Amino acid sequence: MQQNCVANLACLPGFDFTSFFLPQNDPHIYDFNPLDMIDPYNCNGSITISSMSAGTVDNQEGRSNDERKKRRLASNRESARRSRVRKQRRLNDLSSQVAELLDTNQRLLIELHHMIAKHARIVRENAKLREEAADLQKRLNEMEVEESEAATGTGTPEVA
Repeated sequence: MQQNCVANLACLPGFDFTSFFLPQNDPHIYDFNPLDMIDPYNCNGSITISSMSAGTVDNQEGRSNDERKKRRLASNRESARRSRVRKQRRLNDLSSQVAELLDTNQRLLIELHHMIAKHARIVRENAKLREEAADLQKRLNEMEVEESEAATGTGTPEVA
């Protein structure tokens, strides 16, 4: 009579049959799944019990597959985390490099502005010096002409 009740409970849709057999705090305490003992196609009150050794082996294989899957997922999560950390580190490096290059660019632009201003001052000074040199050369030529005229005495007579 009690077996019929258990089988009927197992046939209810959405009913978690394992909650009757497993403690809530440790679902992996048993080596077998109690639902494996019930034939899902036979809900007329009879219970079909599978062989425990075959069920245990299947459960162990399933558990090892689950453990491999969990390890793989954990490994993938850790790999993704490391990848995010590398990406963030690279982004930080690039950001600092951009800031450094902007500072260097700003410094070079200021230096270029100073050099352009200095060049313009030197060009103006050079033009002024050329003009002075031309004036001095002209005066020198005039003085030489006056000296040569005075030496030859062919100068214009002074009007008294």
